[in-house]
Amino acid sequence: MIFNIQRYATHDGPGVRTAVFLKGCSLKCSWCQNPESISRTQDLFYDERLCIKDCMRCSQVSPAFVKDLQSNLLSVNRNIIDKDIIFLASDACPSGALEMCGKHLSVDEVVTTILKDKPFYERSGGGVTLTGGEPFMQPDFAFELLTEIKKHGLHTAVESCLHVPWKYIAKSVDLVDMWLLDIKHVEHSKFSDWTGGQLDLINQNYDELGKRGAHIVFRVPVIPDFNDDKETLIKIIEKAATHYSNFGGSGEIHFLPYHTYGVHKYHLLGAEYTGAKQSLESPELLAFLEEEANARGLTAIMRG
Repeated sequence: MIFNIQRYATHDGPGVRTAVFLKGCSLKCSWCQNPESISRTQDLFYDERLCIKDCMRCSQVSPAFVKDLQSNLLSVNRNIIDKDIIFLASDACPSGALEMCGKHLSVDEVVTTILKDKPFYERSGGGVTLTGGEPFMQPDFAFELLTEIKKHGLHTAVESCLHVPWKYIAKSVDLVDMWLLDIKHVEHSKFSDWTGGQLDLINQNYDELGKRGAHIVFRVPVIPDFNDDKETLIKIIEKAATHYSNFGGSGEIHFLPYHTYGVHKYHLLGAEYTGAKQSLESPELLAFLEEEANARGLTAIMRG
C-alpha cells in the first residue's frame, strides 16, 4: 500500500528523485512527521477548513459522519470507520475535506509513474527512493518494486529504520544502491520508551548490511528531550564512526533538526500529538555536531 509518490525530490539520495512512500511502520515515534504512514491500513484525513457547511453527503455513506450542533460542522466517529467507509466518504466529499490516506497500487502502476521522470534522473544522477513508514513492512512489494526499477537501470535508495526481521530485508539487499539509515539513540531503554522498538534488532541489521558491503548513509533526527543533549549525540556520532571503520561506507552523517511541519496531520487524523511543540533551532548545537563528526573522520551534512 502506498500513501504518496513525490516527484522531483532532492533530499533523499543523489540527484532528482521520485520518493515512493510505503505504508506501515513498526515504530511509534512520538515526533513522527508522517503519522498517516504508521498504520498498515487506510487512514482518513478530515480537514474541517475545507468542509462545506450543510453539505453532509458523507452522512449518506455512514452514520460515522454527523453534524455537530454546536459548531455546525462535521463530526467524525472514527471508532466505526473501516476501509470501505473511508473510500466511499472521501469519494463522496466534493471539497476534499475528507481524504483517504493509502492506496493499493500495483508494481506496474508505481513504475509507470516513476518512469515519467527518467530523463531527469539520467541528467542529474538521480533515481528512486523507497521510504515510508518502513518500506520493509511490505517486504515482497518492496522487493518486486526494486527489481522492476533496476531493470530500467535506475539508481535505488531505501530510507529505513531497520526495525524489521532481517529476512524482510535480505532478498532486497543487492537491489539497493544506497541505504539511508536512522540512528535515533544508543540507549536501549530510552529508545524503547520513545519509539516502542527494540534497539538490538536494529543494531543486528546494521551489522548484517555492513557485512554485505552496503553503501550506508547514517541520518540522525535531533529531537528535543530525546537525543538533543551533547553526550547522547557524541555517542551517536561515535557509533556511526565505528560502523564505517569496521565495514567501510560513505562516511557521511546527516543531522535532521526536529521541526513541527507534520503536527497538523495529527489533527487531520483526529489524533493527539505528544511530541515537542517547538522546532529545534540551535545553530550552536549544529556547529558542535559538525565539529565532533569531522574530528572523527565523518562528513557532517545538516538537513533543514
